[in-house]
Amino acid sequence: MQVPSLRFPGLVIAAFLAITCFDISTGLEHWPFGSYPMYSLLYSDQLTWLRFYGVTDRGEVPLRGERDFAPFDEARLIMALQRLEGAPAANQKLTAALGNLMQLYNRAAARRRPASPPLRALRLYTVRWPLQPGVTGTEAPRERSLVAQANRDDNRDEAAP
Repeated sequence: MQVPSLRFPGLVIAAFLAITCFDISTGLEHWPFGSYPMYSLLYSDQLTWLRFYGVTDRGEVPLRGERDFAPFDEARLIMALQRLEGAPAANQKLTAALGNLMQLYNRAAARRRPASPPLRALRLYTVRWPLQPGVTGTEAPRERSLVAQANRDDNRDEAAP
C-alpha cells in the first residue's frame, strides 16, 4: 500500500521541476516556477537616465514629470521617449514630442500659484551618476549629453503664455 501513496508526491515534484526547467530554458515567467531574473542581473557602475531641463529667462532648470507635465508621470514619459529614441527619424519625433510637452508646461505654468516662468526651450538630456557607497540620490549628475531640444520659436501654433 505504500507504493501507490508515494506516486502522487513524486508526480507533483516531477511536474514542478519540469515547469521550472521549461521556464528557465525559454526565459518565461510563471510564478513560482520562474528563474527570477530581477536578482540575476549585473548592473554597471553608472546609472543612466533621461532627464528634462527647461530653459527660462533665468537659465536652465531641472523639471520633473509628475509635477511639471501632469497628467504624465515621469517613468512612463521617459519610457515613451526611450522608445522614440530607437525609432526611425528619432530626432524629429523627439523634437515634436518635446514641443508638445513644452506647450503643456507653459499652459499649466500660467495657472500655478505662484506662477511659473514660461519655458523658452525644453531639453532632453541623458544623465549619468556613478553608483558607489554613500550616494544619497540628491547629487547632481556627473555627466550630461543633449539628446533633443525644442524651442518655443519652433512652435508656431503655441499660444502666448
